[in-house]
Amino acid sequence: MKDRDLSIILLKNIHLFHSIVKVIVNEHNETRILTERQFFALKKMSELDKMELKNLSKALHVSTSSLCILLNKLVEQGYVYREEDRKDRRNTFYGITDNGKEVLEKEKNTILEIIDSKIGSIEESKKEDFSNALELIYDTLKDTLK
Repeated sequence: MKDRDLSIILLKNIHLFHSIVKVIVNEHNETRILTERQFFALKKMSELDKMELKNLSKALHVSTSSLCILLNKLVEQGYVYREEDRKDRRNTFYGITDNGKEVLEKEKNTILEIIDSKIGSIEESKKEDFSNALELIYDTLKDTLK
C-alpha cells in the first residue's frame, strides 16, 4: 500500500474521530467543568507530576502563549499550581493540584460514560476487532508525534 493511500484513510478517520469528539463535547456541555483544552492539559499534567511551560507546550502541541493563558485560568480555579525554579527564576514549573486531580477524574468519568453509551451501539461481534484496531492505531502512531 502506498503512503498516500494510508494518508487518505487516516484523514478519513481523523474526520470521524473529530466528529465523535464534537458529539461527546456537545453531550457533555450541560455538566462540563473543564473545556476540552483544559481537560487534556490537566490529563497530561497528571501523567508528568510537574513540568516547565515550554515542555508542556511541546507535549500538548500548542503555543506557549495560548498555554500560558489556559494555565493562568487553571491556577485561578485552583486546579494547577505554579512554582518558580529555585535555581533559575526564569523557569516556572506547573503541576496539578489535588483539587485538579479530583475535577479531572470527575470529568474523565463523565466523558467515559458518554463514550460507553456510543460504544454500546456497536455489535458485540465487532467490539474485539474495534479494540484491536484502536490499539494498533495507537501503537503505530504514538511515536509520530515526537
